[in-house]
Amino acid sequence: MFRGKNIAQIAASGSEMNKNMMLRIFLLLTLSMPVVYAQQKGVVEGRVVNATDPSIVARSVELDIVELGEGMRILKTAVTDSSGRFRVDGLPESGRLMLRVNYKDVNYHRQFSPNAGGKTTADIEVYEPTTSMKDIEIGETRMAFQSTGGQLVSLETITFNNRTKPPRTHMNPEGNFRFSKLPGIVEPPTMRVTAPGSTMPLVQAPLESPDGQSYYSQYPLKPGTTVFEVQQVLPYSTQTYAYKKMFYQDVAALDIAVMPSDMVLSGQGLTKISTDAQQNFSIYRSSPIKAGTEVTWTFSGGTSAPQTKSAETGGELSVEARPDVIRRNALIIGPLLLLGFVLILWYAFNRGATDSQKTPAQRTRGLKERRERLLNAIAELDRRHELNAVNRSDFLRQREEIKRQLRRISLLLKT
Repeated sequence: MFRGKNIAQIAASGSEMNKNMMLRIFLLLTLSMPVVYAQQKGVVEGRVVNATDPSIVARSVELDIVELGEGMRILKTAVTDSSGRFRVDGLPESGRLMLRVNYKDVNYHRQFSPNAGGKTTADIEVYEPTTSMKDIEIGETRMAFQSTGGQLVSLETITFNNRTKPPRTHMNPEGNFRFSKLPGIVEPPTMRVTAPGSTMPLVQAPLESPDGQSYYSQYPLKPGTTVFEVQQVLPYSTQTYAYKKMFYQDVAALDIAVMPSDMVLSGQGLTKISTDAQQNFSIYRSSPIKAGTEVTWTFSGGTSAPQTKSAETGGELSVEARPDVIRRNALIIGPLLLLGFVLILWYAFNRGATDSQKTPAQRTRGLKERRERLLNAIAELDRRHELNAVNRSDFLRQREEIKRQLRRISLLLKT
């Protein structure tokens, strides 16, 4: 059958054939690689500028070019030259990319899309660090609580306005933002940070202090406005909870949303100021609170909303990651439901009373800010509905209310 060839000859012949085939495949791949890389003709060049002191040259600074998509893949790395300039080639000629610069242990970002022809100029500013809180103001602080499924969900937002002159980035190794660890916390807190000039929050895991009494974040406070949102889940199976919190920053005014509206909040310095029966929440106001003050409040009663569960996790509460950038960075948590919406909507309602005292330019700017908050709220509501974290009737009711507010703001902007 094999015409006189023995098994050894056949094996040797097959081995030689395999070697030749592997060599051809290797040569084919090797020759095709330059063609693949030749297609990547995108170029970005620019300069890293020290916005604190332009005379300081940002030389030998590391930078990455990151592809904005699933995985946030680093495409190229480089360092600035002796004049602070950089040039990176071999990039995609289309799509959304991000320049990330690490200057003195702080990351600075700038998004860009390649221009026609694939060449882009993208300068980026960096700042000198400081550990001083001088000229960094504590802005708006808001809190909201919701009883759901035998638990009490707490959401706190606090704003830092970095007005340093010349501009600097606050970076304290011991933490740039600290918040109190609440008694009996059910699970580790979750935190979102929105950087200056950004509309997309970054999900961060806060660090616990050595004494176990607080958490802190090392997210830098860059010039501009940085917003922290902290959520903690607390026990509420007995329909009562003793809330103890240490304030680490001065709070000039504090309004607290409580949901449902028949849940009672009591404590020194607290006053109930309004109830929205349609949206089922009440607003309490606290007197000013000084840094270093520990408050004790009591929550009791309330018609608890049913706990939202995920079928994919066997009925457990879950944080679900989504495949695209926006959903991957959005914190979607079942029991939170409409807390964020309540804060934004209530804020939009109550800012209207002060608009009449502003100049036309200030009034227009305020209306646009409110519109942006409501647009963010409707996007968040849509995401929760996709995750079945809110039932359809509530979804439609809340969405219509937001749309009504948006129509009202549109009319005011035209007048």
